[in-house]
Amino acid sequence: MAAPDTSVLLLGSGAREHALAWVLGQSPRLKNFYALPGSAAISDWAQNLPGDPSSPQGVVAAAKDRHAGLVIIGPEAPLAAGVADALRAAGILVFGPNHDGARLESSKIFAKEFMARHGIPAARSQAFESAAAAKEALSSWPAPVVVKADGLAGGKGVFVCASRDETIEAVTFLMERRGAGAAGGKILLEEALSGPELSAMALCDGKKFRLLPLARDHKRLKDGDLGPNTGGMGAAAPVAISPAERGAVEDVFARALKGLAAESVDYRGVLYAGLMMTDQGPKVLEFNCRLGDPETQAVLPLVVSDFLDLALACAKGDLGLRQINIRPGACVCVVMASAGYPQKPAPAGAISGLEDVARDPEVKVFHAATTVKDRAWSGGAGRVLSVCAGGKDVLAARQKAYAAADQIHFEGKVLRRDIAAGVPAPAGV
Repeated sequence: MAAPDTSVLLLGSGAREHALAWVLGQSPRLKNFYALPGSAAISDWAQNLPGDPSSPQGVVAAAKDRHAGLVIIGPEAPLAAGVADALRAAGILVFGPNHDGARLESSKIFAKEFMARHGIPAARSQAFESAAAAKEALSSWPAPVVVKADGLAGGKGVFVCASRDETIEAVTFLMERRGAGAAGGKILLEEALSGPELSAMALCDGKKFRLLPLARDHKRLKDGDLGPNTGGMGAAAPVAISPAERGAVEDVFARALKGLAAESVDYRGVLYAGLMMTDQGPKVLEFNCRLGDPETQAVLPLVVSDFLDLALACAKGDLGLRQINIRPGACVCVVMASAGYPQKPAPAGAISGLEDVARDPEVKVFHAATTVKDRAWSGGAGRVLSVCAGGKDVLAARQKAYAAADQIHFEGKVLRRDIAAGVPAPAGV
């Protein structure tokens, strides 16, 4: 077994970062482990540090002070703020792209233009800088239409509009009422594609990539994919696709990495492609520049390989011949949110039942908006917990995940009951 040789600083505080802390904490290479700002749940694995994860100077100072050999960036905001650029300028290895690479997520308009330049299949779209121009153009955009805020909106800047009136309302909300803040200063109108969605995440070293298990996210609030878009209400992995479809997915990443390199972007970290598997093949709905949430919570429990070793290899630009080894079976994640989510979430308050589900080794609960005092957990507003379970197949995993979720209680809890329903299992299961 390798001796511990790497001190790690993890940026973030959500359920995705809790899952990362859990998997990194099992690495034989891990020497010292810190999280900024971290959380009560993450403190089981890492020492929490005060500070703003989106402050380049603050993160560099924390990494130097703790002699971090690797910084892993969880959420998107620090990437858009140029934290990775500042770390690399200071000679610190970082798992996460520079600001220029992160524009694939921080600007949907930039991402669309990038895809067009490099032949990456995507939906037809049109960018607008004023509400009046967008509304005037609607005559050439028959419903349904997807309206997207250009900037970062926490997964809540996308509206699938079934009628002209709904489209006008979404444009008004984003551009006139600034319902998503500065993110809605510019918007995209996009054709609504049909087909099953797929979340594909790849570890990249600037030249090569390795796909993690494919996942399916459920973004709408209510069963049957109804209600408003959210940051994600659950996920399942792996998702089975045909060899031809997998080849097409891999081609998306190959084109993206080649295009980034051609534009002088040395992309090291995670590239996430949200795909619609249409009759014409996969088309990119969006790129993200970090691990997905809640997909990460469903995917990482399936990874057998040392994730710290993989992240370090990406940061060094040298994946080499490393492969991602995956355990058999499946994992399903059910998100539990507080009342009023996503429009006006209220604090969840006291949480009970966590001790009961902790007895099952196949169940993992990753915390987002929680605090603890005197061993009593309390939930904040928004997505509160990701309840994840493994099983021999997707059906067994979802049954176990829902059984665990039903043992956890807080006032006004919100969850979908159809996460992973109909997700195809890999052949041979």
